[in-house]
Amino acid sequence: MAGYLFQLELPVFTDQIASVVPRHREHINTLFAKGRILSYSVSVNRNFIWCVINAEDEQEAMEMVVSFPLFPYFTDVTCHPLLFHNVLPAAMPGISLN
Repeated sequence: MAGYLFQLELPVFTDQIASVVPRHREHINTLFAKGRILSYSVSVNRNFIWCVINAEDEQEAMEMVVSFPLFPYFTDVTCHPLLFHNVLPAAMPGISLN
């Protein structure tokens, strides 16, 4: 599998978009659990989303983005195939011998 960085642009945040967010977050969390999304970020003014998708090819990655509940609101979608994607591993808590 390969990584694909997507930049997803949204219009001004409205009540209509806000009403789709819970369903969108549930969908994103499902893809995280399946290992299909590796990272997901939203800009503070909610006009950009960046996510790294793990897929067999760019077409499969794009099909995942099209399945996002917020997809109808995206004003621009940009895909960048990645050579690699490194993330800081989650820290393991210290072992307590108590």
